[in-house]
Amino acid sequence: MENLQALLVGENVELMIAVPTLLSRAGFVVDVITNCYIFKKHPAIRNFVFVANYDDITRTASEKNKKNYSLIVIGDDNTLSKILNSDLSDEEKLELLPIMTIKNLDHIYSKIGLSRVFQEFGINTPEFRIAKDKSELKKFVESLGYPVLVKIDSSGGGFGVSECSSNGDVEVLLNKLQTYPVLLQKKMQGVELDLSGFYQNSKLIHFSCSRIERVNGKFGASALRTYVQIAHLKKEIFDELNLLGKALGANGFVNVACIQSDHDQKRYYIEADMRPNAWVDFSKYFGDDPAVQINNFFSTSNTLQHPYPINLAYPDKILLPYFSRIKLWELATNRYCVWKYTPNRDHLAIILYLIIRKIKTSVIKVCKPLMPDKYWIKLKYVYQKSRNSILNILV
Repeated sequence: MENLQALLVGENVELMIAVPTLLSRAGFVVDVITNCYIFKKHPAIRNFVFVANYDDITRTASEKNKKNYSLIVIGDDNTLSKILNSDLSDEEKLELLPIMTIKNLDHIYSKIGLSRVFQEFGINTPEFRIAKDKSELKKFVESLGYPVLVKIDSSGGGFGVSECSSNGDVEVLLNKLQTYPVLLQKKMQGVELDLSGFYQNSKLIHFSCSRIERVNGKFGASALRTYVQIAHLKKEIFDELNLLGKALGANGFVNVACIQSDHDQKRYYIEADMRPNAWVDFSKYFGDDPAVQINNFFSTSNTLQHPYPINLAYPDKILLPYFSRIKLWELATNRYCVWKYTPNRDHLAIILYLIIRKIKTSVIKVCKPLMPDKYWIKLKYVYQKSRNSILNILV
């Protein structure tokens, strides 16, 4: 196998931090373009390119000799959006984005575009409408029936999602909603599953399956998940994910979510972001290393097949926490064995950085309303000094 090279582009530490190590295990040398110094001394990164003005990241990535890379990974939604809305030609965008054709641009960072793709390819998705203004929103809520989710077209992390369970909720939303068109989606009762994976040439190479046990905020990021070995899954799930890859023109990491309906036990797909998620490397903790399957594809062109072998050395299912998303007391007490499952736990500076960031978030939430301004300013100074000390370790 020829020497594999990968380029990672983005700004979101949480979504990107595990990717270089994962790709290194898969046989890649990894270059990174980012505005975050946290990656400068990452042990799995060969070349670090710092972009001081994040608005320049698209141009910097486009100027790279992309023919050198077997894989280009866009690390977060904001960077996907910047590329999509840049002045690059469609062909130049296609060189950077994890899709196969120009037609696939329509669903990049677009909930409306994604719902349309699901519908076009016969992929189960909740009943939806697209409202272009206030009057359509009111009309379509009535046709869908309560409860309904209203989602702005481009957002992440639960931002821009509202639930309407009554006429009063709709009126409140109408008064604050500024952006149209919006996606209206019938809310389904059921279990939320993550089926995120890796594709090449629209073909499924690897995926993991987890049940979302706890999220931060009503529609926020998941903090606890129960993973199951995919060897125990039915073939129809493999088939659905293969169809999804074809529909998306997927050519890289895809963050996939669905609701398994309480009514008919079918899976209704609600999310397919064309980038890795923070859990991208967690399946290695129960004996299913995605790096092995990725390396296998680039070595032999083998794709994922059902049936998948059971790993008898590991349990059928396992509860896993995400380090920076659980509560501070859970982190301190090592609840859920969280220290065992921290990404890059040999890279102490990154762990310390995440701890300080979590402390900052907790302090802002609890202390700021109770604290006089002069003390708050001093506390912010202490935080900044601590953060800079960590960054000095890295740079």
